[in-house]
Amino acid sequence: MPVTTLKCLSFSPNGKLLASVGKDAHNKEMIIIWDISKVGKMEKPEIVARQTSDVNILCLKFSPVDNTRLVSCGKENIRFWRIRETQNIRSSAVVLNHHTRNTVFASLDFEFAARATPAMGNADSSKENDALKRVYVASKNGMVFQINYLTESLEATYQTNDSAIYSIAVNEAFCVTGSEDNYVRVWPLDFSEFYLEAKHEDTVCSVDISTDGLRIICGTMYGSIGLLDKSNQNYKTLIRCHTDSILCMEYHKMHGSIITVSRDKTIRLWSKHNYD
Repeated sequence: MPVTTLKCLSFSPNGKLLASVGKDAHNKEMIIIWDISKVGKMEKPEIVARQTSDVNILCLKFSPVDNTRLVSCGKENIRFWRIRETQNIRSSAVVLNHHTRNTVFASLDFEFAARATPAMGNADSSKENDALKRVYVASKNGMVFQINYLTESLEATYQTNDSAIYSIAVNEAFCVTGSEDNYVRVWPLDFSEFYLEAKHEDTVCSVDISTDGLRIICGTMYGSIGLLDKSNQNYKTLIRCHTDSILCMEYHKMHGSIITVSRDKTIRLWSKHNYD
């Protein structure tokens, strides 16, 4: 692995490429594109392109309609990337004007009207381009930035939170944000007012939406994972993890459960259902 740390990963829509972002030996951001199409045949993945970046990258995602196009965000920048046949990756910056200074863009997602469709090739047809109109980028100053996918330009900004937004997920009907104030919120795409929220035990750092749009999965910095059912507005925690080192663990053979004691001052009982 030609990087010393790894920060984020993204699969191409056809499942044949994997993009990774990490730090190289000189502490510079590096994007690497791997060909993983032959991994199932017991062959190692191959590097098809790599590029160092002078800008910070916190999130990188493939376009859901183009296997050669990616979007990234980080401190004071949002960029579009294109994989070239010459084994390098070229980028163009979104002009953000006064929004650039001291803004940390933490997460992004695509407004895509065909998430449940099979993986596509490159975006050659106008129909595929029409299915993807915007990219939404969340920032740590509580704002959401709406970017036009085709023109790569800033269209609108929305002040949705007083606290930092760490994760965002979008489909063709609504947007979900996870923030530092421990809340997951569901918004219409005009961000006029959220119509559903669920509070967690800690900062919500990861969210995603099921393909049918009915369920929202949430992850927190303390390691808990929860599921919000949008149809009935019920929320349930799927798993809670310790927030500090485990001091002792015992397995109960008769009941098939595990008891753990942690420095976080909690004792947890794990059933077989929890860790299968």
